[in-house]
Parts: sequence; C-alpha cells; structure tokens
Amino acid sequence: MPSVTNKTNGFKSSEFWLNLVGMIAGIIIATLEQSQGDNQWLTLAGGVLSAVCGASYANSRAKIKASLMGAQAVTEAGKQQASSSES
Repeated sequence: MPSVTNKTNGFKSSEFWLNLVGMIAGIIIATLEQSQGDNQWLTLAGGVLSAVCGASYANSRAKIKASLMGAQAVTEAGKQQASSSES
C-alpha cells in the first residue's frame, strides 16, 4: 500500500477532476446516440466509461483513506508503546 502522509480533499484533487471529465464525456457519448442515429454501441460505451471513471475514483480514494488509517494506527501504537515504557 502506498505511503500517504496527508490527505487532499476530494474536490481539490486532480484525480477528482480527471474522473469528473471522464464521467461527463461518458454521458455525452451516451447521448450522442440521438444525433448519430440508432447506435446502441455509443450508449454502451458512454455508460461503461462513466462507470469505470466513477469506480476508479472511489477505489483510489478508498486506498488513500486506508493508508491514512494505517498510518494513524501506527502512530497511535507508537505513542502507547512510548507511554507504557516510560511508566
């Protein structure tokens, strides 16, 4: 798991904006069906693109939060160990 020392708020991160652009592009591609005739592949491709972008963003944020929780747990354990050795 990657080492993470600080957390960027979701809307301030570059991954948020890249995924938002991908999701909007997916919606646009899915709605192009109306202007391009009866092409079901565009609808499918747009839906898949939006779903993949949303899932990848959720996965990346979950990894960051897990790393932060792990780092916090190690810090707390170190503090407890230091306080118990002083006693």
